[in-house]
Amino acid sequence: MRQHLKVIKAVVCVVLFALTAVVSVAAATTDKPLTKAEVKNLIVNAETKADHERLANHFEAEAVRYEAEAKNHNELAGFYQKSPDPALSKHPASPRAFEHCDALSKSLLTAAKEARQLAGEHRGMAKEAKK
Repeated sequence: MRQHLKVIKAVVCVVLFALTAVVSVAAATTDKPLTKAEVKNLIVNAETKADHERLANHFEAEAVRYEAEAKNHNELAGFYQKSPDPALSKHPASPRAFEHCDALSKSLLTAAKEARQLAGEHRGMAKEAKK
């Protein structure tokens, strides 16, 4: 009887492990970033709720990425403002590192805002989609 219970427990553990693996693989395939070609294809051909949700998730992820890059460049701008690179002063025609990082940070924050707007528009389209 005890041997029988051990076998049943082992089978249940294997089944649970297999189910966990299947769910993890399924989640990973839906969470994988869209390629440029997939984004272009979805923008042109999106019809279903799922299509628009995929685009919304893509643009939301882009916004998060832009914000992280903006934060990094903002920190670098502060560093360059406090400690300017003496080598840049030897080359007056070259852009200043502070100005570069500051402008890039602001541009990335604008891009993040626009990506979030696109995500919202596609979430709205997803609600209106029939399928």
